[in-house]
Amino acid sequence: MFAKLWKNDHIFLSHFHGLEDGFPNLENASEWIEDDRSSSSSVVRKSVLQNPNIAPIATFSEADIQALVTASKYTTVTAEVECYLHDIVTFLRMHRAVDGGVNPRATQHFKTLIKCLGPLHGLDYVTPSLVAIAARKIYPHRIIMTVPERDRSLQYGSNLAAVKAVLQGVTPESVIEDVLVAVEAPL
Repeated sequence: MFAKLWKNDHIFLSHFHGLEDGFPNLENASEWIEDDRSSSSSVVRKSVLQNPNIAPIATFSEADIQALVTASKYTTVTAEVECYLHDIVTFLRMHRAVDGGVNPRATQHFKTLIKCLGPLHGLDYVTPSLVAIAARKIYPHRIIMTVPERDRSLQYGSNLAAVKAVLQGVTPESVIEDVLVAVEAPL
């Protein structure tokens, strides 16, 4: 069981790029974009990264990464934003649908990411909205959802069928959104 709880701990962040997010296009004409979206499900394109004759192009150079590391060291996190971050972690740990995965390493990654997001957005400080972005990237693949039989409320006489109904359809993403709504962001 212990190994299961920590299995995704070495993956820094998660990202899902949905169809509604669009695709990068060099063309500015909106009809090209619409054509791209409408045909995306029926067309399979070979990635340039899969072609051994084409060398992959790095999005960030080594110098860019070093500059980000340096800038992140000087990124300011106010006491209010730090409390906001810790409140999010606490609420995630206490959410009834969470059985594990919100661990100290995840919290370290959370703090690292918020300090990097500031400079990536041209800021030398962290805003509450950057903390929310970081929470959505750090925790989805880490959160282990509880099974209804392990819900804490059963210890106090809750009905198992009612617990199953409450937990049905709850996902790590919805847990994170619940927490971000419940925790008051600093002004």
